[in-house]
Amino acid sequence: MLQPIATARVVDHVRERLRAAILAGDLAPGTRLSVPELARHLQVSRSPVREAVLLLVGEGLAVEHSRRGVEVARLGLADLLELYDLRAALDSLAAGLAASRMSGTDLAALRGVLDAQGAAATLDPRGFRELDARFHQIIVQTCGNARLTRHAELLAREMRLAGPLLLNTVPHLRLSHEEHRTIEAALRQRDAPAAEQAMRAHLTRVAQAVRTHHAQGHHT
Repeated sequence: MLQPIATARVVDHVRERLRAAILAGDLAPGTRLSVPELARHLQVSRSPVREAVLLLVGEGLAVEHSRRGVEVARLGLADLLELYDLRAALDSLAAGLAASRMSGTDLAALRGVLDAQGAAATLDPRGFRELDARFHQIIVQTCGNARLTRHAELLAREMRLAGPLLLNTVPHLRLSHEEHRTIEAALRQRDAPAAEQAMRAHLTRVAQAVRTHHAQGHHT
């Protein structure tokens, strides 16, 4: 039997609220997502909260355990490197497709993100990460393949759980910004092979830098 539309909207609102709290770090990795407690806090019934929590499990932002219930997902280094492997494949494909599809407005938005990101690389690592997410989001949302966009955005959201594992040194962020400029130039030139290659090289290099950084026992 179909649920009333109003209930569906409650589920969507609850999921968005919980997702935002997880991605902002307000609900830290390992936090138990108690349906009764969340329902009381959000002042809604348990049913939409239960459904919203299970949807977050499907997105990879939460994990269901047989005894402990549902918790905010924890990402280890191995998980992060798997995500980079997948993103290197999907985002590079998206860049290749977007090269012939991006409008002048899309390209202007991309340039604006990069201009802001240049200053953030030195002064604001957290801001840089937000702009990094926006840079990739613009590309995957303009690639013209709805399924690719959906999966790429799921991976991007899941990766935001790995904040403490990410590399935030100024040299690394500056190099990432330069690589973004190379990707943007290929997109502006409508050069699909170059855009795809530049995106794959960028994410592969970032993954290797993170792997090396942690292998040396450093902390971000």
